[in-house]
This record gives sequence, C-alpha cells and structure tokens, in this order.
Amino acid sequence: MYRFFKRPCKSALLMACFSSSLALAATAESEKSTSLFTEVSDLIPIEKRERRKWDSPMIADLDGNGFQDIVLTEHAHKVQIFWNEGGTFSGPQDLISGDMHGQGLGDFDNDGQLEIIVAQGGGNGSNPRKPVHFEVGRDRSVSKASILSHFEKGRGRSIKPFDGDNDGDLDLFLTGFFTPEQKFKGANHLYRNDGKGNLEFVQHLPFSDRLSYLSTTTDFNGDGDADILVFGGNRLVALEGGEGLTFTEVTEARFGNLKSINDISAISSIDFDRDGDLDLVLSRSEHQFENETYLDQENQRYAFFSRFSSLQLDDLKIDGDLTLENLQMAYPHFDVFAGKARKRLKIESREQSQRSWDADSYGLLDVVVSAQEAAGFPDNACAPGVKIKDLPEDSPPGLYVGYMGEGVWRICNQTLSPTAAVIHNVRSNPSTTSDEALPAKLLENRDGKFVDVTEAMGIRIGEQTTVALVVDLNNDGWDDLYFNRYGNMAMENQQIVYLNQQGQTFQRLESHGVVATERGATGSGAAKIDFDKDGDYDILTANERGLWHLFKNNTESLNGHYFIGFTLGASPSGKASVLGAAAEVRACGNTWRQVVGDSASSYGVPVNNDLLFGLGQCDKVDTVSIRWSNGETQVVKGYEVNRYNDTRH
Repeated sequence: MYRFFKRPCKSALLMACFSSSLALAATAESEKSTSLFTEVSDLIPIEKRERRKWDSPMIADLDGNGFQDIVLTEHAHKVQIFWNEGGTFSGPQDLISGDMHGQGLGDFDNDGQLEIIVAQGGGNGSNPRKPVHFEVGRDRSVSKASILSHFEKGRGRSIKPFDGDNDGDLDLFLTGFFTPEQKFKGANHLYRNDGKGNLEFVQHLPFSDRLSYLSTTTDFNGDGDADILVFGGNRLVALEGGEGLTFTEVTEARFGNLKSINDISAISSIDFDRDGDLDLVLSRSEHQFENETYLDQENQRYAFFSRFSSLQLDDLKIDGDLTLENLQMAYPHFDVFAGKARKRLKIESREQSQRSWDADSYGLLDVVVSAQEAAGFPDNACAPGVKIKDLPEDSPPGLYVGYMGEGVWRICNQTLSPTAAVIHNVRSNPSTTSDEALPAKLLENRDGKFVDVTEAMGIRIGEQTTVALVVDLNNDGWDDLYFNRYGNMAMENQQIVYLNQQGQTFQRLESHGVVATERGATGSGAAKIDFDKDGDYDILTANERGLWHLFKNNTESLNGHYFIGFTLGASPSGKASVLGAAAEVRACGNTWRQVVGDSASSYGVPVNNDLLFGLGQCDKVDTVSIRWSNGETQVVKGYEVNRYNDTRH
C-alpha cells in the first residue's frame, strides 16, 4: 500500500490577511536574533507547497498605499499578487494561470496606474504565443488579460520595460528562446512607446546563441542612455544606447575576452568602490537540460533530476520501503509505474488528500511505495539505447520503480519533461554527476572597459549560483553581495553572502541565517524589499521546485547605523514614470545613487519605488536630488534620517 509520509513543515496558510500582532511578534523574535536574517513565514500567505518557479519576485507598490506588493510566478501554474497591508500581506490574488515566464511592470500610458506585461511560454516550441497585458488599479482591480496581438509569436522569456529614448514614457525590450523561424533574425525585439501607451515594433536587436535569452537593462557607460546586456549562453552581447531609440553592439570594446563568460544566470549593477561608475556582478549556472544526481551520504539521501532523456539510476540499497520526497513531474508525463506489472499509481497530493493527483499535478508529492506492490521490474522499460519516443506500447513514458529483493530497488525515469525527487534511507553509495564550477564574477568598470577583479576582491565561489543580488545588507553605506546557490538537491542549502569592506575587498559571512531548508530543489531568483519599512532591506528568495522564503533583516537591532529612505513617484510634470528615476544622496563626503527598477531579475523588471540608503555612522544628509528618465530633476527638501520620506506629488 502506498502512502504519504510526514516531514516537518509549516501548515498551509488559509487566512486572507493577518493582524498587526503577527508583525509585532515577528519583530520581537528577530530582535532576539544574533544572525543577520531570520525567516518569517506567518506574514505572507504563500502556499507551502514546493513547485517550479520562474525568476525573481517582482516588487512594486501596485495599489499606491506606500508599501511594496509582491508578484510571484509559479511556473506553469499561476502568477499571483500578494498585497502589502503595512508589513503583513493579504492575498493571493490570481493574475493568470498557465505557462508564464518573465514580467515587466511599468506605467506605459502615464495614467498613474501600473501595468504588467507577461511573457507566455511556448510549450517547448509547439505553441508559440504572444505576451499578455494587464492594468492594475489603485483599488486592486485587475483588468482582463489582453493579448498584444501585433507582437510576434514566440517562446517568450524576458520582458524589459525602460525609457530607451529618454522621452519619459516606457519602451520595451523582450527576448525569447528563438524558434526555427526566428533563427536568422533572432528573438530580441525592440518596441517604441508612441506616447499614448501603444508599443510599436522598431527592430530586431543583435543576439548571441539560442540560450542567450536572459537580459538586463542598465547604463554601463554612464552617459544617461539606457544600455542592454543579453546573456545566458556561450557569449554575452553588450548593446550601447544612443540618440533616440538606437543601439550599437559594443561587446568587444567593453568586454574584450570577458564576452565569452558562459552560462551567466544574472547580472546586477554595482558601484562596489563608490567611484561613480557602474561595475557588474555575475552569477552563473547551467540551464536545467541535463540529467543530475546528488548524494547526502551522512543523511542517506539521494536525489535526481531528469529531462529530455531517460535516466537509469544505479540500483539502490534501501532500508525499508521506497520513500520519495518532493517528487515533481511536469506536463505531459505524471505517471509512476510500480513493479514488473507496471502498476500505475493513483497518487494524491499531501496537502489535499481528498483531491487526486491529476487535479493539481504541479507541485510536490511525498510518496512511500511498499516492496510488495513494487515487486520486480519491467524487462524493457529502461532498455539501453531505447529512446523515449520509441518506447514499446506497454511501457508508456513515466517514472518506473521496482523492488528487486534483498533491499535493492531499481528506478528509471522515462520522461522528456522535468522529473525530480529525493530518495530516503539509501545505504549504498550510488554514482553522482558533477556540476561544472562556473564561479561568480565581479567586473570592475575601468574607463568604460570591464576587468575581472573577482579574486582580487576576495570573492571565491567554486560552485554554481543562480542569482546575484546587490544590496547594502547592514546599512554601512557599502553595497554587499547575495547569491543563491544552485546547491545539492539532496541537502538543505545555506546561501552565500559577501559583505563589502569599504570598497577594498569582500568578506564572506558564514552565519547569516538565509537557509533553503527544503530538499529536492535548486536555487532560483531573489529580490530585496523593505516590506515593513523599518529601514533595512529584507530578502525574498526562491528555489526551483521549492518554496518562496521571506527573510527579515535584523540590522536595525544589531547595529546603530543610520539610514534614509525615499518613496518616489512620477516626475513633477507627470511626463515621466517612476521607472528609471534615480535618487542621489550626498552626506559626510560620500555620494550614493540608486535607480528605480534596478534588480537581479534576468527576465523581468520590478518597480520598487522605495529607495533605501544605508548611511553608516553618518547622521546628517547634505543634499538629495531626484532625476527622472526624461531629464526632469528635483531637489528634495525637508527630509529626515532614519525614516522614509515620501516625495510623490
């Protein structure tokens, strides 16, 4: 008899909103902590069910109440909005269901309401589609989805709103996993805003190889015109913005041999030495296309990931029944077959035992299969050299498990779609795959050309990372680095934090409190958010086939550093949206600058209009100015330190 096993986990949250007492309790708990971060789970009603993810959280004050809301994408399941009620969250409100990818947020028609453009997936190339558009009202109403019908069909990936011609309205750059029809022109499309919120196609921009569908917009040459970086495959492409909505490829001139840095998963801008120009930090990880196996021998756990090809595991010596944790199988193959008889298991999800697996197949399953019901193994289910498309009729695609006697189990995956799980109580020493190291990189901007200073600045990461987040974690006035590890699927994974030592070097912080506790998952995206506006940046992070985690920053109680925050809005004339607006703070001989829209996302653009500056021991600010993308400027007066100053008109 198969059954579900219990593992320590927090129950699913059912309440739509929370009282302020929960926020106070979380704050009180964090004040007792000596680590930089403490996970808080009762402030945001995110489903406690491991699922596939897409990119980093999108942060924006969608309803204009002064607190940042959150948009999360459960890949191939749902895009959901969580409303910030002043430090706790209500929701979720479903935006759209299905195979959704990158999201770009912005006010394209300058009416004061944010819009969301979502890239739709292309069904592994079988169903190319066009992006979907929504408008979100200040009353939290969401318009019906409208397809951008004049866009080209494709396998959508990144959506990047930005003011490319400095006229105040938002243009759009989008990328895709290009289809055979797009082989020669590529899938990098540039659209111009006509000033009324309508997006008109301008041109195809230069592209690299097929896997270079990740992108970021920044101003890497500091001339005030937006630039674009495209990456992810064997070579990055640097596009320098010029007059109007024009771009010139400058990859060789700006990056030289560094253009060949492969498998970049995210690029973030950072002025790590505060010399006034933008440097770059890169995380690197492979796309999840290859079979992978991992072992945690101490805890007798073995994990596997399989995609596009069959995977025959080593025969496993297991104590007792077969225990599969966080089993995930993506469309179109959800079947598990047990024993020589190929018995198809009818499995129900752990949280919804009254609903069949087929009713909600996306997300974890924890399953125990007895030796009795899994006796034997089909002769031809995993025959060497047999391709999945050539499987015999009596061996359909799926996960095959069988008990061979004397404690030995055999497992074979025969699915094209992603399939993964963690196997418990493994007493043998099965083989594992080896991930390429792909160390993260820090590139310094030296007179407009980038130089690798990773080792010189003390950053040594000998493993894959999936996101590079730039954030002043301790409010000392220097930008620090946060990385999500790709990680070992069989284990819990502590993420990577490097603290900036006043621009001279970076020092790794070992005990920071940001730990991904679920197993069977790998790293995904992350975003910074001061969700409770207490003056330090918290981190919301994700794991592929895992959970979203909100970690509260304890800087407020750990040191006496000052801060100043600003909530930005549209330009005084109303002709420029808040996306791309930059605040510059001068204090105690130092200058800090932050831009609305800067993030670690490789697929989307958030609109976090709360800009927070750590001041260290400086308790007095000299000048504050804001510059919008169309050149409008404003000097801020009447501001105070250790609080947020609302500059909206």
